[in-house]
Amino acid sequence: MAQASTLSVRTDKDLKEKVEKILHELGLTHSTAINMYYRLILAKNGIPFEVRLPNKTTRKAVEDLEKGKNVKRFDTAEELFEDLGI
Repeated sequence: MAQASTLSVRTDKDLKEKVEKILHELGLTHSTAINMYYRLILAKNGIPFEVRLPNKTTRKAVEDLEKGKNVKRFDTAEELFEDLGI
């Protein structure tokens, strides 16, 4: 068995409590979950999910949404589909 090493991490208290609840329901400890994450990083040779900054188009869309510009609202899915022409 490999020699164990200790890892200390600072995190938001609320986040920790929410994650603890999920891990408990899954029957996992923090150590097990973090080791799973580390093994995925090793297997994928990087972060096992996409980490990137939004492109210019996405940033503009978010800005517009926050300002209420170019926003369409629909009461039903059918209205949305009709607007999209599908």
